[in-house]
Amino acid sequence: MNNRVKRVYDFINENNMLESANLIVGLSGGADSICLISILDSFIKDNNLDIHLLAVHVNHGIRENATRDENFVRDFCKNKTIDLVVKRIDCIGIAKELGLTVEEAGRLKRYEIFEELAKELDEKIGATTKTTTKTAAKIASKLENFNKPTRIAVAHHQNDQAETILMNMARGTNLKGLRGIKPVRDRIIRPLLCLKRSEIEEYIRENSLSYVVDETNFNNDYTRNSIRNVIIPSFEKNVNSNFVENLSNMASRMQLMEDFIENVTSDAFSKAVLVEGEVYKINLKELACLDRFIANELIYRVLSLAAAAKKDIYEINVKDVYKLVSLETGKEVSLPYGLVARKGYDYIFVEKRHTVNIEESQNINIEDNPEKLKLEIDLEALKKTDMENELLIERDFDAFYKGKIIKIRGLRLRLVDNKISIKDYNSDYAKCFDYDKIKSTIVIRYREAGDFLVVDELGHSHKLKNEFINRKIDRDFRKSCLLVCQDNECLWVFGVRRSESALVSDTTKKVLIVEFLL
Repeated sequence: MNNRVKRVYDFINENNMLESANLIVGLSGGADSICLISILDSFIKDNNLDIHLLAVHVNHGIRENATRDENFVRDFCKNKTIDLVVKRIDCIGIAKELGLTVEEAGRLKRYEIFEELAKELDEKIGATTKTTTKTAAKIASKLENFNKPTRIAVAHHQNDQAETILMNMARGTNLKGLRGIKPVRDRIIRPLLCLKRSEIEEYIRENSLSYVVDETNFNNDYTRNSIRNVIIPSFEKNVNSNFVENLSNMASRMQLMEDFIENVTSDAFSKAVLVEGEVYKINLKELACLDRFIANELIYRVLSLAAAAKKDIYEINVKDVYKLVSLETGKEVSLPYGLVARKGYDYIFVEKRHTVNIEESQNINIEDNPEKLKLEIDLEALKKTDMENELLIERDFDAFYKGKIIKIRGLRLRLVDNKISIKDYNSDYAKCFDYDKIKSTIVIRYREAGDFLVVDELGHSHKLKNEFINRKIDRDFRKSCLLVCQDNECLWVFGVRRSESALVSDTTKKVLIVEFLL
């Protein structure tokens, strides 16, 4: 056994790659995949392992030589007595349907095929354990890997690792991008990640193995090909001949670092984050005590969980959420996937924003007048379920606030059970009301004749004009004061005062939250 093969054997054992009764190998017919399946076949035989090896070839139907490649793989597996499954796909059609590049669509579909076949093999093992005789079941139970999920082997090597890291760096990346491709991820294994491409080519020559060549690998119009054929060779020639190996070693160290950071972040998450349904609450005091790097990792994890996705969540989104720590209560930021993060008194709330199109809703009437704003909102629109409900009205208008006119971009109303901490929602921009103490319709508008406020819990009131005088609101600003009203009763004069009417108490069942968005 030469040094290269021994390194692959050791790499397989160090990463516990072959703990399964079934092993699927992606076999394109290229040098990398031919090397992979040959070494795996030898490993299984040399170690006398009871592992079923299954080659899978996916014909993308793109290149002129696709049929040639498929026939080559069929002959190769027949000569090696290796089971083979061939799948044909319309890669160009899939790419158009999903709005992806042909390369991305092909990769996505390949892994989907691998996963489907792996699940089928796992189901067969499950059926075997239920239907075999007692003697066969006893034998099966002694096989260490019998009930372990099918593994999928792909032929990534150190040069692929280097290409991936360089692409990630060029696009802007975090620690995950610098650690590149992992040797084991879920059921996927990469046994050749310890070898350079040149070593794979040497193995092919030494063992007189045939393979097919994908001519598109030499087209430098593709970003990865340009990195592979131009940039990496230039680094190896002009900077360091061990460039690829050094990047691979860096990736290994980054993986250890990432594991450590994941553990620290998990510990911080358990202390700082509360999950209530689809709402993620980040404790502000706990967040402020964290190292900034870990705080960023925690926020990224919260956003990924709330969105149920990691793609398109960037560093700028994490920074925007962290900025809320130093901003006043009620401030919010919009995020990808329809998420919004809002600062309360004790928490930053991260949740989905549900938008209602006001033109399509029969529950909201708008009086369009350049001189006047008037939104009539039927609160029954919020009673959609017993869970938290939200109504978002996106509309620009001016409002008086702290001695000046500011721009408001919309209004959000929410109806929640009285299980919330009211102080987390009450702010300069948001107020809470007892829903059952309000009439079915509220109006968002400017000042009208006859407007008044309730000024104490006994129900005493005085005219809005008197409130303006008492608060020393300049006469020129009074027409721009934004009101939340029921008829002529002002429940809230934005930027001035909240009425003592419809206060939330221990007997409140439903809380109406009215919030203006800057």
